Amino acid sequence: MKQHVVNWLISRHKDAIRHKSENPKAWSKLYVLSLEHTGETEFVEFCQEVIRAQPGNRHAWSFLQLVLRDDRQRCDLLAFAKQVVKLHPDDEAAWERLDAVREKQSDDFDLIAFCREILTQDASNVAALSRLVPTYKKLGKYAEVIENSYRLLRVDSNDPQTWCSLGDAYAARVKYDEAIQAYERALELKPNFVVALNNLGNIYHTRGQYHDAVDAYQKALKLNPEDVTPWVWLCLAYTEIGEHAKAEEAMKRVQKKLPIVAQMLAEEALDNGPAFTPAPAFAAVPSN
Repeated sequence: MKQHVVNWLISRHKDAIRHKSENPKAWSKLYVLSLEHTGETEFVEFCQEVIRAQPGNRHAWSFLQLVLRDDRQRCDLLAFAKQVVKLHPDDEAAWERLDAVREKQSDDFDLIAFCREILTQDASNVAALSRLVPTYKKLGKYAEVIENSYRLLRVDSNDPQTWCSLGDAYAARVKYDEAIQAYERALELKPNFVVALNNLGNIYHTRGQYHDAVDAYQKALKLNPEDVTPWVWLCLAYTEIGEHAKAEEAMKRVQKKLPIVAQMLAEEALDNGPAFTPAPAFAAVPSN
């Protein structure tokens, strides 16, 4: 009799969730009853049933992750998250859940392989492409960043982040004209894009276009006055164009947050010329 009542209650809570999938009380009662009386397998299967229909259901994912918490089960969870994406390849919620699950469970190469698998079925899948670009960038594979940025831009040519990533890749491959064009396009679409402004300034600085660099850094500082990095570059740029008073003022700004860097600026950039140069946001590498 007791088991009959338990089964009835479990069935009732499942029906309540199917009717209103974000019902926290029903989820909590089902979780307790299931683990006490029927074991975790049935509960896991129900969570997966809900997720397959609603890939972004936060309660289903939370309880599923609560149950599948040892190393072997986490591998099962990752495999399931990939399965959900394959069922819903255009659903950003499914991809975001995969991001959360794989954060500590798979490497960048695993993500690349999975995204490329999705792209064999849908060559213009935005979610897969938008994950490939930063992953390839992280690995320093700039040729792949460029290739996949253009694939992404063919789907959405108005995404400033993609244009900025493209600029970073061109800059890293020492293709400065192309990098400038990409950053300028990013800034046309998003004028307050601080990262693009700083990186554009880096390009101008590297090419010796110091007045253009100063203009970019100043715009970046207006948008984010707490960022000390543009002040470092401004100090060097002002030194190059002979505006030493402004260079010293920039160095004082750096002193407040980065005293060691400020000391290097004082000893090298101001006293002995621009021997010290901070690392740019991009890293020049051989073409790959």
